[in-house]
Amino acid sequence: MAEKELSAVEQLKASRNPLHVIEDMFKEAQEGIPLSDEYIGLLKWYGMYPHINADETEDKKYFMKRIKLTDTKMNQEQLAVMAKIGLEYAQGLVDITDRQNIQFHYIQIKDIPAIFKLLDSVGLTSRMASGDGPRPIMTSPVGGIDAEEIIDASILAREVDTYFDENEDRFCNFPRKYKIGISGCSRHSAAHEIQDVAFTAFKNESGDVLFDLTLAGGLSKSKQIALRAKKYVKPEQVKDVAVACAEIFRDYGNRANRNKARVRHLVNEWGLEKFVAEIEKVIGYKLEDGLEEPAITPLENRNHFGIHKAKQEGESFIGFATNSGRVDGEDFKLISDICNKYNAGGMALTSTQNFIIYGVKDQDAQALADEIDALGYPYAPTPFRARLQSCTGREFCKFGITETKEYAKKVVLELEEKNPNFTETVMIAISGCGNGCSHPQISDIGFVGTKVRDEEGKRVEGYDVLLGGQLQGEKGSRIAHKTGVKVEASKLVDFVGNLIASYENDNLGQNSFREYLNTVELEK
Repeated sequence: MAEKELSAVEQLKASRNPLHVIEDMFKEAQEGIPLSDEYIGLLKWYGMYPHINADETEDKKYFMKRIKLTDTKMNQEQLAVMAKIGLEYAQGLVDITDRQNIQFHYIQIKDIPAIFKLLDSVGLTSRMASGDGPRPIMTSPVGGIDAEEIIDASILAREVDTYFDENEDRFCNFPRKYKIGISGCSRHSAAHEIQDVAFTAFKNESGDVLFDLTLAGGLSKSKQIALRAKKYVKPEQVKDVAVACAEIFRDYGNRANRNKARVRHLVNEWGLEKFVAEIEKVIGYKLEDGLEEPAITPLENRNHFGIHKAKQEGESFIGFATNSGRVDGEDFKLISDICNKYNAGGMALTSTQNFIIYGVKDQDAQALADEIDALGYPYAPTPFRARLQSCTGREFCKFGITETKEYAKKVVLELEEKNPNFTETVMIAISGCGNGCSHPQISDIGFVGTKVRDEEGKRVEGYDVLLGGQLQGEKGSRIAHKTGVKVEASKLVDFVGNLIASYENDNLGQNSFREYLNTVELEK
């Protein structure tokens, strides 16, 4: 391909570890030297993005900061520190992402040294929480806790993450982000179907644990369900394969076009067989053939709400729902205090913007569950609260066409109020733009931000409607289809209510609301 002329920042990135550059910048900032406009973009390697809204107005005083959780968990001490950061440095805005991390807002550069000191005191970091390198690894939030899990894959996730971290000079500067999933969950909660590279545990007929290898998944605008590599990976081979895939992507990924700089584009360009052959060439041995896909849990059953017995004797874990992934800073502190009161183990984050409290003594489980429920985070949530996801939206994101997070919180409350008797599982995602960071592409009902004209002809916030998304392995997954329907933001709740009413009146021969949504034709 033709050589692309590199900007000064790109030249710097190509010749030097971006993490080292950022560390130099932080030292200069502490000495009062202002950040160079040219290098602001490098901050993403430390999980930091300047607040830029859809009007392209930027306030470099404030940043979003993402904290990296290597196995989705925060122990009690870490949870307390995160609560402190949320209240003292982030104006009480704490978001749980669908990649099982925490995002803070309104972070200022002047506070970074204090935040780093707090994080370091409990073994947390934001290094490579974002940026063009390995993103935090998706894994089961109850790894090592759930009595029903196939294998504790959180051990492997930490091993792979540590390898990338200790070899940062080789793995911090990819063509673009690299997303991995490693899960031993019997409910397949790590969403392997939308990862660049994923390892999904199962047991073969002999009772041995293997991982089914999938490649080339991903959403955004170039959405694609992952392809089975038709190879099984032994637990002791997971790190080898994850590293090999990273090396292949690093060396052959498209650096000239960011729109084509993901693993799926390389796999599609090469073909699956060539990519798999390259993996085996890099690791130096053949992987076991795996023609059969293991049984995969459908998306609607991938949750851990309620009180569950843990594999640890005398302990339970409890799954709670947020409202659209945002937790008020005061509430976050209160949850931390409740965990401390009952000496719980800590908090784990789910891929659906919810959370789990683990390490709870059986005799305390109900009391703890009730106290957190009373704060507004139910352990037996309504269908709308359980699976409604939202992205950052135009509040803080330059791509956002619509305001999503606070709007979505109101949508949940109205849906619950107007549809109190609806009990079927439904996943709704509200996204501020076509990048779809809240996963409308795989949701039962996806709303993608756009502008529409109201009855008076004025351009107002609205949404394109997608229907019928699903995840259930290679065979059972589907991308939500575009309906061609647009709905004003002010009418979104009524639109969903009308869909429910039409289903209850005539289900078109379908067994569930979810299947109905993949069948019904909407009036445009």
